[in-house]
Amino acid sequence: MRTQSALFGLCLSLAASGAMAADSWKTMPVSDAGYKPDFTLSVLGGYMHPRNAKGSGVFGAELDFNCLLLQPPSGIIRSQLSIHQFDHGGLTLTTYELSPRWTTEIDKNLTLGIGPGIGYVDAELAGQTKGMWAGQLGGDLNYRMGNMTLGLTGRWQLTTNTQVAAGYKKNEDNVLLEAKVGYNF
Repeated sequence: MRTQSALFGLCLSLAASGAMAADSWKTMPVSDAGYKPDFTLSVLGGYMHPRNAKGSGVFGAELDFNCLLLQPPSGIIRSQLSIHQFDHGGLTLTTYELSPRWTTEIDKNLTLGIGPGIGYVDAELAGQTKGMWAGQLGGDLNYRMGNMTLGLTGRWQLTTNTQVAAGYKKNEDNVLLEAKVGYNF
């Protein structure tokens, strides 16, 4: 399994380095005089289903902005920083996530974004607390109305193989589906 993951990572790195060699990729756009971060702050609410527990409501907050480090020849990379809180059946999960999303406009004011992410999950169960790293893949559909944004987002998150409490299954892999309401600055 580790060999397959390493090979996948190597292939992804080689593909990315070849694509970045193209003249139309922009590195360090934050250093451009005309760079605008286009901040959006959103509140999130939805449904999370952890692998080892029943699904339930989740809420959170998100700050997203135009990527400071890299922009592609088409579309735009939006960086998303988010925090989520899940609490059901004695299990509490708090996730901290960084997710770059390649975003493209599919209709006037309607965008679709997809991409990977990394995260850290604080899990608490039966008085025991454990932290674990996570990788994820997700997507967003957002509609802008002036300074307001309405959106739907979903992601699949894989966590490290950590046991939160004795007698409980390892890892807290989860699926998240939510709606968001945001304000563009």
